[in-house]
Amino acid sequence: MAHEEGSLNDIRAILGNDIAIKAYREGKLPFPEGSIIARVAWSYVPSQENNKTFGRPQSFVAGPPTNGVQFMVKDSKKYAATGGWGFGHFNDGKPADQAVLQSCFPCHQAITSRDLVFTRYSP
Repeated sequence: MAHEEGSLNDIRAILGNDIAIKAYREGKLPFPEGSIIARVAWSYVPSQENNKTFGRPQSFVAGPPTNGVQFMVKDSKKYAATGGWGFGHFNDGKPADQAVLQSCFPCHQAITSRDLVFTRYSP
């Protein structure tokens, strides 16, 4: 789980297939071929009910889904031009347009020290 502030202001779950989770747990970088990482996100909203109980704004919960579902697929040969990762993004079950996908690699490229993956494993 992660909370992203700024313009996104969401709470997200980062999921992985068995290959990715094993690499996460072992701290193995780069991620092995066949790793798949998914991100689902919800808006980050105050819980009026909880905050009423606490008497101040301190409780936040997941609100409506936001910014689709995103995937990273590790295939160093197929995706050599994008650091060995293929990027996918779906909104309401429909693939995002090419412009959205072209924005993925430049952002992830800033974190080459972690094989383009922002999220760390938290046991």
